[in-house]
Amino acid sequence: MRDMKGERIEPRIGNERADAEPIKSARRNRAAETARDSRSESGATNRVIRDVLLDSPSSRYVPPDLPVAPQDGTVKRERGYTKASPQGRRERETRQKTGRAEKKFWQEWSFSWVNRKLGAVIFVIGLCFGVYWVSGPVAKVFERPIKSVVVEGDFNFITKQRATELIGNEIDGDFLQLDLMQLKNALLADPWVEKVTLNRRWPDTLVVKISEQKPIARWGDGFLNQRGEIVLVDEASKLSGLPWLQGSEADAPEILQQYQDLSQLLRSRGLEVIALKCDNKKSWRLTIKNHVEIALGRDQVMEKMRRFVTVYDTHLSNVWLDVKAIDLRYTNGVAVRWVADSAMAKKYIKSQAQVKLPTPATPVTPQIN
Repeated sequence: MRDMKGERIEPRIGNERADAEPIKSARRNRAAETARDSRSESGATNRVIRDVLLDSPSSRYVPPDLPVAPQDGTVKRERGYTKASPQGRRERETRQKTGRAEKKFWQEWSFSWVNRKLGAVIFVIGLCFGVYWVSGPVAKVFERPIKSVVVEGDFNFITKQRATELIGNEIDGDFLQLDLMQLKNALLADPWVEKVTLNRRWPDTLVVKISEQKPIARWGDGFLNQRGEIVLVDEASKLSGLPWLQGSEADAPEILQQYQDLSQLLRSRGLEVIALKCDNKKSWRLTIKNHVEIALGRDQVMEKMRRFVTVYDTHLSNVWLDVKAIDLRYTNGVAVRWVADSAMAKKYIKSQAQVKLPTPATPVTPQIN
């Protein structure tokens, strides 16, 4: 097959993209190549081979590509290659030789299994010998007796001498060998001690900080703390200034809470609660500082106390010293008992002299003849 100039064209048959380029584009390419060949002064001596895409996509024969002579004399490098020089080959060969040399060196100097095991045994023996050689001086540094004990805290119910005595009974070892937990339990065994903090202060000082219980009210042979827990003590004389609460042990937290509510309500009027009792029927009875007893009943305790506060502000505050007892177990009223021979008693209670009693009839004794 030859072109318009008579040159032979070897076709390339393939089915990759038979319809990729339109016919007009192929004609423009051929016209441009013809004009370029005519302008060249030396003439085209090299054979130009152009790929012609045939319109027959059914053919599957693909002949090998023929070499194409460069037009401009400059070879364009394919995309992806930035530099090609013999230097890269030399560097690869150098790295390969170095790796083989290092590998050969370690293979020659690598220990066998027996040599590694022997080295490990020697290392362990040396380590044990070093520990044994150092343990003597270190033990002398740490094995020292306790020379001083610092006791801190506010001592109101337990004396500092008593705390020091308890601590001295438990110190029987050196500074680091002292059992702090055993010492802490010994101090907490005292009913007046609530919390203990122990610290070692280098080089030979023990610091003991003691927090005492905070009794809120007396209860039997002991007291109630701020959590409503019953704490029994041998000597309760130090609690004489606290209010006295009575009731079931199971109801102790509730009784303590009721006491705190009533005290807060009455404290604003200058009234102080000295006793509060709750019997088995849940009936409450309150005692004020001047030994005035107030019967509250079983229900609506706070509402009854508010009613009492209203009566106290309007009628009883000026004659409070003449009051003996108050009964609040009524629905809409308050009953007051006055002190005998007081001004209020003489005013509201009639004596027997003021009351005219009827003259009893004269007894008639029958005569017996």
